Amino acid sequence: MASTEDTQKTTELAPEAGDFPQSNVGYPDGAWRAWSTVAGTFIVQFYVVGVITAFGVFQDFYTRTWLSNCSASTISWIGGVTYFFELGCAPVGGKLYDAGFGRSSVWFGSFLSMLSFFLLSLAKPHQYYQVLLSQGVGMGIGLMLVFGPSMTMVSEHFNGRRGLAMGIVAAASPVGSIVFTIVLNHLFHSPTGFTWGMRYMGFMSLGCFVIGNALIFTPRKTKDRATGTSSATAPPAPIWDLPYILILISGFLWALGANTPNFYMQLYAGTKNLDQTLVFDSFAILCVGSIFGRIIPGWMADRWGAANIFIPSLFALGCMCFAMLGIGTAGGLVIFALLYGYLFGTIISIYLPMIRDLSPDGTNMGRRMGYALSPIGIGMTVGPPMIGAILSSRFIWWRAIVCSGIIVLSAACFNVAARQIHVSRSAVAR
Repeated sequence: MASTEDTQKTTELAPEAGDFPQSNVGYPDGAWRAWSTVAGTFIVQFYVVGVITAFGVFQDFYTRTWLSNCSASTISWIGGVTYFFELGCAPVGGKLYDAGFGRSSVWFGSFLSMLSFFLLSLAKPHQYYQVLLSQGVGMGIGLMLVFGPSMTMVSEHFNGRRGLAMGIVAAASPVGSIVFTIVLNHLFHSPTGFTWGMRYMGFMSLGCFVIGNALIFTPRKTKDRATGTSSATAPPAPIWDLPYILILISGFLWALGANTPNFYMQLYAGTKNLDQTLVFDSFAILCVGSIFGRIIPGWMADRWGAANIFIPSLFALGCMCFAMLGIGTAGGLVIFALLYGYLFGTIISIYLPMIRDLSPDGTNMGRRMGYALSPIGIGMTVGPPMIGAILSSRFIWWRAIVCSGIIVLSAACFNVAARQIHVSRSAVAR
């Protein structure tokens, strides 16, 4: 009885909450399939997600050149619509995964994202709707079909090292952002130009599409591994509970405010008379910090619990929003980009493991993760245009930045409440 009670005490948002029998600890379907899926998912998300998180480059280029007839707020809707499809419609991908179509969803979504590069290359200058349809809608639907199902597949291939594995996959986004930021800035401001630049990106994505999908394996259902019974006949775990709902509210809020530097840092730095090369590379520097923020905290979450890493990081991220006002020198820009990138990467990489830790029996994981991503998608859709409207055509930066910081800090408060309720319930259950 003592050992059973000790095991139960580890379930307070800890990653190994008795998900599987001890004989299967580590890799339920084998180490090769697990790590091959990590590698394949990394390659696919490198181009599917990476180009979206590099939207700051597009925001700057569209505002100054390609869509100069549109306001910054209007242009930011392109990135916002993409985020909405990726995350706001994530329950669609979750239901496809739970229905057994996760592998097909990833394949078709990654193909659509690759095809969208070629469609975007056909967009003409000052034709907003063409860019919105090919980049916002096309890439967004591809992301919707890839992101949630692929992350769920990775989570179900691992037990004890789930946080590290999902952190490695999450690092694909900033790695892709670095590549896309540097390459796109070079292509946009060279004789190659926008049209052929998008085609080059399309051909690169074609190679990633073929290699990445060849390495991904579909895991057996969690319930099948744990009990030998069909997950279709197993009683479903409760999906909606108060801590889960509070975390979803928090996700909406931090997504609403935390993307301001991702969308506007390069544009803001351009107003400070800094070296233009450094300004172009500023988002790539942010992505370098994000790489470490997506891997190191995942390793830490496996040891101390995802919520214990997530909450202080979210408070720090809110404080860093205000620090954007202090950018005035090259050194300040580099330091801000690295620190903000690290904290933003931490939030992105730990969010889903925290949701997974709240589902110890592993049922309905596609739906739970899909629902958890949905408010983030809504926040990321509404947030950048909202901040752009607050910024206004007069570029009143302090209003936009202060608003972002307050929103992110309020999100952290909801997470504290969710954790406290979960811990209290666990104590009562013991």
